[in-house]
Amino acid sequence: MATSRTRKAAKNIVYGLSTELIKLACGLILPRLILSNYGSAYNGIVTSVSNFLSVIALMKMGIGDATRAALFKPLANKDDDQINEVLASTEAFMRRIAAIFAIFVLGFSCIYPLLISDEFEWLFSASLVLIISISTFAEYYFGFTYQMLLSADQKYYIYHGLSILTTILNAVVSVILINGNYSIHIVKLGSAAVNIITPIYLYIYCHRKYNLKKKKDVKPKKIPQRWDAFTHEVASFVNDNTDTMILTVFTNLSEVSVYSIYHYVIINLKKIISSFVSSFGSAFGDMYARDERELMKKNLRIYETITFSFVSVIYSTTLALIVPFVLLYTKGVNDTNYDRELFAVLLTLGGAFNCIRYPYKSIINCTGHFKMTKKIAISEAVMNILISFAVVLKYGLIGVAVGTVCTMIFGTLMYSKFVADHIVLRDPKESYFHIVLTVVVMAVVYLLSRFYIGTIHSYLMWVVFAFVTVFLAGILTLLIDIVFYREQLNVLIQRGLHLLKRKHG
Repeated sequence: MATSRTRKAAKNIVYGLSTELIKLACGLILPRLILSNYGSAYNGIVTSVSNFLSVIALMKMGIGDATRAALFKPLANKDDDQINEVLASTEAFMRRIAAIFAIFVLGFSCIYPLLISDEFEWLFSASLVLIISISTFAEYYFGFTYQMLLSADQKYYIYHGLSILTTILNAVVSVILINGNYSIHIVKLGSAAVNIITPIYLYIYCHRKYNLKKKKDVKPKKIPQRWDAFTHEVASFVNDNTDTMILTVFTNLSEVSVYSIYHYVIINLKKIISSFVSSFGSAFGDMYARDERELMKKNLRIYETITFSFVSVIYSTTLALIVPFVLLYTKGVNDTNYDRELFAVLLTLGGAFNCIRYPYKSIINCTGHFKMTKKIAISEAVMNILISFAVVLKYGLIGVAVGTVCTMIFGTLMYSKFVADHIVLRDPKESYFHIVLTVVVMAVVYLLSRFYIGTIHSYLMWVVFAFVTVFLAGILTLLIDIVFYREQLNVLIQRGLHLLKRKHG
C-alpha cells in the first residue's frame, strides 16, 4: 500500500511539475506580447476581468474539498454506490452553479464597463467579459466534478497530462493571433476554444474508466461539512483576489498591470510548488480513512522537509531576482514604472508563507477538519481586507502587499498549530522552528545577492546569476536538512532510489 501511494504521488509530481513549468513559460510569453502589442491598459483589463469573474467561484467554494474528502473512504473500500452518490450530488450542484454563473456574467458584462469607461468603450469591455467567461462556464458544467474524482483517487496526473497539451496549444494559437494583429477579443476567443477541451474530455474519460451510473439511477448523497469547507474557500478567494480588486477601485489599470506582472511570477511559483507537494495530500486522506495515525505523524515530518526545502530554494531565488526579471521582461514598456523593490519583497514573502502552509492545509482538507478550523479562515479574510483597505490609499501596491504578508503569516502559524494539537499530536514548536529556518535562508540569500544583483542587464546574465542563487540557496538548505532533518532526508533518498529501481528493474 505504501509503495502504491508513493508511486502515484511520484507520477502526480512529475506530471504536475511539468504542467506548471509549461504554464509558467507559456504564461510569460502571452502577457509580454499583450504588453508590447496592446499596452499596459489592455493587460490590466484582462487581469481585472479574470479576477472579477472569479467572484462567482464563491458559489462553488467548499464543494471541491468536501467532495474529495467524502470520496477517500468509498474509494479505499471500492464502494461504487457511494462514489456515484457523492459524484451525483456534486455534479448536480455544479450544473446549478454553471447556470448562476451565466446569469452573473450577463449582469457583470453590463456593469463592469462603467467602472473603466474612461479607458475603454462599453461594448469593448462588455464583449471581452463574455468571451473570457466561456472556459470557466465549461469547467463548471462538465469538468470540475471529475477533477475531484481523479484527485481523490491519486490519478490527477491524467488531468495534468491533458493540461500540458491544451496549454501548449493555447499558447500557439494566441501567439499566431497576436502576431497576426487580430483584436484582443479574437485572441481570447481562440484561448477559450482551446480551454474547453479539458472539461469535456474529463467528463468523457471518467464515464468510460469508472463504474459511473446514469444520473437518473443514482440518489445524490449529502456531502458533509459542505458549508464549513465553503468558509475556507471564501477565505482563499479573498486572499487571492483582494489585492487586484482593491487596486482596480482605488488606483488605476496601470497599477493593476504592475501588480499582475509581479503576482504572475509569485502565483505560478506557488502552482509549481503546489503541483509538487500537494500530490502527497491525497495519500494523507487515504491514511486517515484507514486510521493510520502514527504513519501520518511520521510522514508529516517528511512532507514538511520536502515543502520547506523547495520553498527555501525557490523563494530565496525569487526574492533576489524577481525585480531584475520584471525589468527585463517589461523593457521598452514605458507607460508606467515597473521597478518596485519593496513591493516585490513583500509579495514574495507572502507567496512563500502561502506555500509553507501547504502541509497543514492539505492535511486539514483531506481529513475533513473544515468546521474546527473555519474561525482561522474567517480571521484571515477579515485581516487581509481591513489591512489592505487601511493602507492602500497612502501606500498603493505596498499597502495591499502588507495585508497579504500579515495574513499569510498568521494563517500559517494557526494551521500548523491546529494540525499539531488535533491531528498528529505533537508540539507545534517543531513546525515553528522549521519555518524560522526557512525564512533565515531566504534572508541570507537575499542579502548576499545584493553584491551582484546590480550587474544584471540581460537575460543571459539573469540566467547565470539565477544558477548562482539557486546553488547558494540549495547549499544552505541542504546543510540545514543534514543538521536538523537527517532522518527525513534519508527516508526521501531511500524512497527515491526504490522508485528508480522499480522503474528500471
